[in-house]
Amino acid sequence: MKGTIFIALNQMIEERHGLELWLSILDEAESDGIFFGTKNYPDDNLFRIVEATCHQLNVSPPEALRAFGEYLFQFLHSAHPVFATSQTDFYSFIQSIDGVIHVEVHKLDEEAQTPDIKVQQLSEHEALLDYHSDRKLCFLAEGLLIGASQHYGIQLSIEQTQCMHEGAKHCQLRLTSSPTNDRE
Repeated sequence: MKGTIFIALNQMIEERHGLELWLSILDEAESDGIFFGTKNYPDDNLFRIVEATCHQLNVSPPEALRAFGEYLFQFLHSAHPVFATSQTDFYSFIQSIDGVIHVEVHKLDEEAQTPDIKVQQLSEHEALLDYHSDRKLCFLAEGLLIGASQHYGIQLSIEQTQCMHEGAKHCQLRLTSSPTNDRE
C-alpha cells in the first residue's frame, strides 16, 4: 500500500479528531506512523490502523472505510486534479478509473496493486461497477465514489448487490444518481 494512503488517513484523523487520537491509534496498531508518500508498506499496516481507528471511534470498519474513501477522493484530487477535471461527468470519470488512472499509477510504480474496476453503464443515471481486489477494500471504494459524486454535483445511491466479504468473487455496486447542482 502506498504511503500516500497512510498520509491521507493521518491527515483526516488529525483534522477531525486531533493529534492525540491519531497517536493513540498508532499505539494500538503498533505502528510508528512514519510514512513516505512514494514508499510501499504492507497492507496489514493499513488494516491494523483501520481496526484501531474503529475501536477508538466506536465505528464499524465499513463506516470508517467509507468515511476515509470520501476524504481520500478530495486528498487525491488536490494532488492530481487532472484526472477529475479531464472528465466532464461522474460516469465518464468512473469509466476512466481502470483505463486511465490506474494506467498512470502503473507508469509510476510497476508493482502497484490497483483494484480491477469494470463499469457497465445501464442508463444516463445508473451503472454497475464491478470491483475486484485481493485487499477487499470495497467500502473504501464506496467512499471514493461518494467523494467523486460530490465533486461532480450529483447525489449518489450505492447498493452493493454482491460482496467479497460474503463469499462473492468480486463486489458489484449498483450506482444510481440524481443531480444536486452543488458541483465543487
